[in-house]
Amino acid sequence: MDRLELGVTSAIREDQENKRDKELAERAKMGDTEAFGELIQTHRDRAKRWAERMTQDSHMADDIVQDALVRAFLHVGTLADTSRFLPWLHRIVQNQANMRLRRGGPYKREQPIGGWQENEYGGVDPIQWDNLDSLLRHLTRMSAMSAAQKTDPAEQLLRKELFETIHVLLRALNRRERGIFESYFFRQLSPDEIAQMYHTTTGSVHTYLHRARRKLRQAHVRVMLGLPPEKGGEDMNQARIVKLAEWPQTSSTLTTFVDRIGHMLASIGDQRNTQDLMGESGFAFRMKISNKTTFADGIYIFDWRQTLKTIVEDLGYEISILCGQLSEKPVPLLAASERFPVVLPIEEAILPFIRRYINMGKPVLYFDTVASSPHVHEWSLIYGYDDAKREVYVTDLMLPEGKTLNYDDLAENPLRFLAGIDGKTAESVSGKRSAEDRAIEAIQFAIHYGRKGCNYWPMTDYLSYTSGLMAYDRWIHYMTDSGILPNRYGMGQLAAVYSETRKHAALYLKSVPLKGEAMRLVLLASEAYVQASEELQRLSTLVPFIRSSSLLTTEVRTECASLLQQAKVFEAAAIGYLENAMSLILGREER
Repeated sequence: MDRLELGVTSAIREDQENKRDKELAERAKMGDTEAFGELIQTHRDRAKRWAERMTQDSHMADDIVQDALVRAFLHVGTLADTSRFLPWLHRIVQNQANMRLRRGGPYKREQPIGGWQENEYGGVDPIQWDNLDSLLRHLTRMSAMSAAQKTDPAEQLLRKELFETIHVLLRALNRRERGIFESYFFRQLSPDEIAQMYHTTTGSVHTYLHRARRKLRQAHVRVMLGLPPEKGGEDMNQARIVKLAEWPQTSSTLTTFVDRIGHMLASIGDQRNTQDLMGESGFAFRMKISNKTTFADGIYIFDWRQTLKTIVEDLGYEISILCGQLSEKPVPLLAASERFPVVLPIEEAILPFIRRYINMGKPVLYFDTVASSPHVHEWSLIYGYDDAKREVYVTDLMLPEGKTLNYDDLAENPLRFLAGIDGKTAESVSGKRSAEDRAIEAIQFAIHYGRKGCNYWPMTDYLSYTSGLMAYDRWIHYMTDSGILPNRYGMGQLAAVYSETRKHAALYLKSVPLKGEAMRLVLLASEAYVQASEELQRLSTLVPFIRSSSLLTTEVRTECASLLQQAKVFEAAAIGYLENAMSLILGREER
């Protein structure tokens, strides 16, 4: 084989390896630990060679690679471009090696001057080079040192390294933010003195310092992960808005997960009926109650990724999902997000995803943790962005005109979930199944869910839920046990949402294309769901979905228990009718 053939063969092999790495990185980014393990198994030796070249020490290289792989595993959800997994991993190894060398390298107690720690001459903690607060703390101390202390060559070198690191990060600040930051940390001026210098208030100075620290923290994370510390790129300084389709359901539908899917589809020209989406997705028949009290979180506890993927694929589309949980913030709805990868609050992990779909004229599904009151969090759509203003345009259930979120809020959302529709599948699944088949599957789901409950269980031990018809019993127990204090706010949202879902269940069943006795039984089930919805609507009127500190009186709790008991009777009857209808359908198919 000549050199040309060898070169072609090598190029083909390299291209295949790159494609394989990209596929594995995409799976790892979605939380697939096996895919991440396969990537590491492939590239661990290469990472070891990188570390050895930097340290000239095999044992230290092993430690560096181990630390780097842990960091990569924790933050793979932050990887913006999955085709650049190797450069991303190389930068992490490089940073870990640099930090290890700064802390003393292979010399242990006999450290080079550049790795001396401040406690060796100042009696304080060592610098943590991967922690911005540690850098700023030492920067403040060093700026306050006397002139005599500054003659120490070890201190001078440490100061030089520290200042160089900070000055790289300062590029993330605008001129005013940088001036105030440098006045405070470098010149040691007080906030009052800075306020006089900039003709502003002391409160504004504190606001600028807070904003600067937040920007620096994001810039520091970008540097540590090998991302560019300055904003820029071919996609920057643009502004795009997607024209959302008219969607009257949005103003009233509280099951926003399904409703937003419908709105996404309508905005790309595929109008779907909300009652069909609710019925065929199964959300019309779900009920889940926390085993702690009447928190509203049960509404949101299901496998978000798999459920979304299944619903959209059944409708004939492919979808991409970007998800994660921030490492240093309390994550809401942990039972739903606990399987998400840990990610960092940086814009580069989110904005390319948003721009990609908005630029194609498609809105992005987004879980909003700053929804307008009375909601705490809800599903929404991102339908535009503006790089100059650094904000995105977002729907909000309580704001018909929508709202804006800035890029910082977007990056710092502790529970990250975004999804975009890529296009139609090669063979539409929904096209293969008749409307009757889809109706039968939905009815079977309703029966199974009602009798057996939900198949999704949290991994976290202290989080548990009751679902299906048994959820009514759990809910009633909270109303009748005097030793339990029901959550008043959660009660209101549970009642409002589940009264609405039963209404959708009734509408869906009334429209299914069945015939004969089976259809008569399904219509009876539909009527029973109407009655269950009415009882839950009475409950919603009694305990409305509003922010309130008032407690439920004994009399109100007794009435709530009675309404729930009646709703359960009607829903159990509906499930019974559906079971009889399915017996007829299955018996007919067997014949």
